[in-house]
Amino acid sequence: MRSALLGAAANILETEGADALSVRRIATEAGVAPMGVYNHFDGKHGIIEALWIEGFDRLRTTLEALRSIDDAGQALVAGIDRYRRLALDHPTSYRLMFLGAIPGFEPSADAAWSAALSFEALVANVRRAMDARAITPGDSVQTAQIIWAAVHGWVSLELDGMIFLADADAGVRAMARSLIDGFRTSER
Repeated sequence: MRSALLGAAANILETEGADALSVRRIATEAGVAPMGVYNHFDGKHGIIEALWIEGFDRLRTTLEALRSIDDAGQALVAGIDRYRRLALDHPTSYRLMFLGAIPGFEPSADAAWSAALSFEALVANVRRAMDARAITPGDSVQTAQIIWAAVHGWVSLELDGMIFLADADAGVRAMARSLIDGFRTSER
């Protein structure tokens, strides 16, 4: 029932937006009594928090999968594309995670940990690239924050229809190469 409720809430969020999320609407979509929402999630806030965690878990898994790419520098470039693809495939989830899509929602400290784990997955990839001398060794947390901020900026603009290029895919690839090249070491 938990996954049915989460699936229903995610579907409503993606197709109808945050304003359509209510305990009654989620329960109806899942085919259960409204009490089911309270039994499994302690209400609407609990479901929203579970969706928030699910989004960051999906992001963490995506970033951790970059380890399968042998070239650590290429893994960072691929990570930018995968981050963007995740946001474009789940725009409302992305807005929930990063852009305050649900006014008044504040994740608990436990839920915020899922965001920290996603960031740590990026830091691990940056560290790996530094160790491989694909980018200049330095403060991996700072470098990861710069990369995340740049990609988040691109994705946020794209989700809001503010990319003025004929080919957004080529544009984001150019941004990714420029960003990673800016961190490259001459010792490579």
